[in-house]
Amino acid sequence: MSYCVHCGVKLADYHETCPLCNTKVLNPNSSIDPQTRDFPQYREHLKTKSPDNMKRLFGGTIISFVITIYIVILLLINYLVSGQISWSLIPTVSLVYIWFGVAFPLLRPGQTFFRLYTYDSFATALFLLALNLIISSNIAWAKFAAPGIIFIWIIMSGIFISDRVKKWIPMIIYFILASILFTVLYAFMLTNNNVILHLILPIYVSVLIISLLSFFMTKALIFDITSFLAIIFFNVAILAFVVDMTISHFLTHSFSPTWSIFVLCALIPLSLGGVLLRRIKQLRSFVAKKFHR
Repeated sequence: MSYCVHCGVKLADYHETCPLCNTKVLNPNSSIDPQTRDFPQYREHLKTKSPDNMKRLFGGTIISFVITIYIVILLLINYLVSGQISWSLIPTVSLVYIWFGVAFPLLRPGQTFFRLYTYDSFATALFLLALNLIISSNIAWAKFAAPGIIFIWIIMSGIFISDRVKKWIPMIIYFILASILFTVLYAFMLTNNNVILHLILPIYVSVLIISLLSFFMTKALIFDITSFLAIIFFNVAILAFVVDMTISHFLTHSFSPTWSIFVLCALIPLSLGGVLLRRIKQLRSFVAKKFHR
């Protein structure tokens, strides 16, 4: 029998800490049996499956069984009535998609939200492709809808990754490359590729570059409302000029700005005014520090 060095309470051989004051027991000769603890540790409870997980597995199994029965009945009715499998493919594919969205998460407890979202995104894209193929024997509209869902998944993946990486430049490059690849993909799928490649894509790239330029310029400076507005006005004016030149070249095959001149005349003075106002504030602050006023 040993005693606590702090409060003198009698200690059993299996005590790791004093039951009264929680002082650590320093007895190298003691042998501790987990079954004789006063209070079982939490990690020992994790060895058994949670009752909630068992309920989810049971619910997922029941839903899977019901959906399987419906699919078999639909296929049998279609085959017995018409001698082929035709219209039953639509509800079959729909039931499989419902199973993937409802029963599959129950059968796979402990999955993260991002992993389930990934499964659902690709399942939705495949469902749209299969549905379009069954209805019209081609993928006329699904070839646009499915990549759109995948593109949204790519953007969401970047958001999830940025929370862990916390580095701006690699994530910005990631979003730029994903957006450009997505735009190029749509350009090759459309019949009029000339519009995408010579009009939409240049404007899209210009917006990306100006947006990134504005972001880095505002991040490089200490936040001030006058500097922020000056940067925004200047970059918007440049963007308007680039867009106007792109549209003019696409329509007339010549670089002749039109409406962007009015935008430049309106925004450039505002931008210069913001810079001048900031300089005046800096000058006043310098004078006040210099003369202690």
